[in-house]
Amino acid sequence: MTTLIISEKNKAGRAIAEALGSVKKIKKSRSLNIYTVPSRDIYVLPLRGHIMEYQNTEKFKSWSKSDPRKIITNPDSIEKVPKKYAYPYIKALKEYGKRCNKCIIGTDADNEGCNIGLFDALPFIKEVNKNISISQLWLSSLEKNEIQSKYQNPIRPKWSWGETAEARAIIDAVIGFSATREVTNTLKPLLSKFKRYFVSIGRVQTSLLYLIYLREKQIEDFNPEPYFTIDAILIYKQNRFKAYHKENPFKKDEEKIARTIFNKIKGEKIAKVIQNLKDINKRYPPNPLNTSKALVLLTKNLGISASLAFKIMNQLYLNKIITYPRTDSDVYKETYDHISKLQKFRTSKEYGNYAKELLKKNRLTPTKGRKDAGDHPPITPLKSLGKNSNEFKNSLEWKVYDILARHYLSLFGEKALESKTTLKLEIEDEIFISRLVNLISPGFLEIAPFLRRKYDSTIDVTDKNIPIDSIKFNEKETKPPPAYTDTTLLKLMEKHNLGTKSTRPVIMNILEDRDLIYKSKRRYKITDLGKFLIDQLKEVWLPFLKPEFTGKLERLLEEIQNNNKNLDEVINKVRKEFLDLFDKFRANKKKLISKINTYQVNSKKHQKKNYQLTTSNCPYCNSNPMKLIRAKKRFLVCSDKTCNKYLSLPKKGRLYMLKSTCSICGFNIFKVYRRKNGKKFHYYFCPYCWNVGLERNISGKGFCSSCKDYEIKNNQCQKK
Repeated sequence: MTTLIISEKNKAGRAIAEALGSVKKIKKSRSLNIYTVPSRDIYVLPLRGHIMEYQNTEKFKSWSKSDPRKIITNPDSIEKVPKKYAYPYIKALKEYGKRCNKCIIGTDADNEGCNIGLFDALPFIKEVNKNISISQLWLSSLEKNEIQSKYQNPIRPKWSWGETAEARAIIDAVIGFSATREVTNTLKPLLSKFKRYFVSIGRVQTSLLYLIYLREKQIEDFNPEPYFTIDAILIYKQNRFKAYHKENPFKKDEEKIARTIFNKIKGEKIAKVIQNLKDINKRYPPNPLNTSKALVLLTKNLGISASLAFKIMNQLYLNKIITYPRTDSDVYKETYDHISKLQKFRTSKEYGNYAKELLKKNRLTPTKGRKDAGDHPPITPLKSLGKNSNEFKNSLEWKVYDILARHYLSLFGEKALESKTTLKLEIEDEIFISRLVNLISPGFLEIAPFLRRKYDSTIDVTDKNIPIDSIKFNEKETKPPPAYTDTTLLKLMEKHNLGTKSTRPVIMNILEDRDLIYKSKRRYKITDLGKFLIDQLKEVWLPFLKPEFTGKLERLLEEIQNNNKNLDEVINKVRKEFLDLFDKFRANKKKLISKINTYQVNSKKHQKKNYQLTTSNCPYCNSNPMKLIRAKKRFLVCSDKTCNKYLSLPKKGRLYMLKSTCSICGFNIFKVYRRKNGKKFHYYFCPYCWNVGLERNISGKGFCSSCKDYEIKNNQCQKK
């Protein structure tokens, strides 16, 4: 029986074919290879993700000749059409669909993967072969054993999973197409001042923008309140530690009381210990990683964006290094084979000693989280790899893997023990408290140091009197809540049920790409355009902005996945609810337009916020940083208009500015990521030295690899 297997990506397709036998490659186009296993009469056809998308039908393509409201009310306003690159894939699906008796959907094992296989690809196969039998290959990893086992035991197609993604795509198209047109047409008089022809609206992205807006408003409207603290710096057996007055903090109207206390005790040299309480605290190992937890862990510890963290995890999966990274599960099934995984780590330079101890002590049962979603195991390393393994394409892949591997091993570890000492002290009848926490047994923290808290020095206080080094009176102000980071934004989206585990990083990127938010020092801020948009919409469209609307929709989509509701039922319900919101917006248009006429655009401020600045000063005036311009041409220009000098930058590659500076000229080093002939690589260069080389025709000048005296190590310019 001739079998056709559909995979989602080329790497996955090749891995599936190679696991099933000796492979021959059939090149169908520049981007499409078919992998055949002649001994088993198998053809593997890799797609390129989605090959279909929803667009407006011809009648509704014109913004001026069609009513956006009818996109909601008329089911024929949108249609599913092939993407621009889809033709060779569609042709191949029909060609191989004709010659095969059996089709196995081997796309990624989640909602989106089911949709790509069952709703994008399968219709073209059924068009030419109605009687072909359909099953599904449900893979949690691309390991050879896993593929062979699942190939022998395929499952029935998960239609409801594919329908869930189909419903989401239709709903997002209807809401996005209609709302984007209506809002853009309404705000047009001012959008031109922001140099924008349209503003993008989407149920998830606009709700997220609203939440970021609310945080920005909290920060802007925050009025700092003064408060005061009194601290004592104590010295015990050459260890310094702090004690805090028991009434800290003193409020604004208590300043006089605080100063009186300070003046009374500021010259004291001895603190009397009146109570010394000790306790042992047990810290238990973490729970296994689902997608959301992994993204939070990686963004927090590596300082990278959520989208980059997710991209690298996906790359590690395709390279057979970790299990499938899209999972809601943080509980392993009891039958999961952990012993073979731990055995692989025995010989590792990085993890071997810890793994041997786990096996020796028979610690083979991991911790449990809250949910076994039934789709995949938690994210798990499949191989034991070292830092210099050639399986890693760059250092960031290693760093991501290292955290995931250490976290996995920590699940089996012993609990950590912390010693907590609480000292109650008396300084001239004023009571001070000191709390000291130190680690007495690292347990699982030995392998996962990134999970450690900040510990105090080990101080065992046995004396009744402790010398005072100094007593300080501190004047402070309350601080506003911090702007969101990737880590805190992911937690916020999960809390409000905004997006899915895999779409959340994408949504954050969309807002940034569309100039509605920007990043400064790893924190997200709203641009003037984003603020302007929410300022207008919140007056007339608050129910749409609030996350409750999209959260309710996500729950409806889950009902489809669980076979409790069908696709049409959910789509019709959402169309009706959104139509009510749309009509409410229209009813308030006059009110909105009257406000627009009085709105002042601070376009200079808006533009200035979005430039990344160098940490070093302009090499020409040496008084101001340079701005990194990315529009059309890429270059650096001095932020001081009176100087206005600029530096050219390479046209190709993704630029990343390092904090490290060139040891020759003192300007920022840049890292450039490139791809050539299908291979990724990167290089370092100094823009100033490079521009000097261009002017003087000195080949290689500015490229760090050509430098005789210095080299880049760990993103730092160092002497050789």
